[in-house]
Amino acid sequence: SINTGGAIVLSPTKSIITNIGKIYAGRASAAPIIDLFITLLSMGLNGYKDLLEQRNTLRDDYFIPKFREMALSYNERVLECTDSNTISFGMTLNTLASTNNDSNHKNDEISYLGSMLFTRCVSGTRVIPTNVTKTICQQKFIGFGSSIDDYGDSYMTAAVAIGVTKKELEEFFSRLDKTWNEFQKKKSKSEKN
Repeated sequence: SINTGGAIVLSPTKSIITNIGKIYAGRASAAPIIDLFITLLSMGLNGYKDLLEQRNTLRDDYFIPKFREMALSYNERVLECTDSNTISFGMTLNTLASTNNDSNHKNDEISYLGSMLFTRCVSGTRVIPTNVTKTICQQKFIGFGSSIDDYGDSYMTAAVAIGVTKKELEEFFSRLDKTWNEFQKKKSKSEKN
């Protein structure tokens, strides 16, 4: 058996438990849900609606135009998502891929941007390289990490979360730009060698 945050997964087949144990990310806790519940109770419906409105204003008046501006300056494009997704935004990463034809090498390079962002305390972004295939429990995932199989471009996502401030978004864009430029310099240097 495996404890999964209050639930127990049981099976008469040991291999099923072993496989679930291999893919289960960790032990869940009710603490985050309780914290959210207490926060929502303390702020009330009007407080929650105010935060949503502030986020929508920052998203429309600052984040989206700045994200588009940066994508254009990098010769990339913003990925247009469905109208129902008003939180996450994507940008292609095609100019970051090396001229090396080895797709594994290109994927490693693109993934490195994600680790660079993470080590610079840019959280919430995801970097998705192309052509990644993973098999988990005999199930093959083509375009692993992407929303659809075999998406044609490497891309990154960023989210405009509830409670974010303009100062935090300005810091995000500053760190993204600095990291992008550092990545380009490292890429140019390695291609010369």
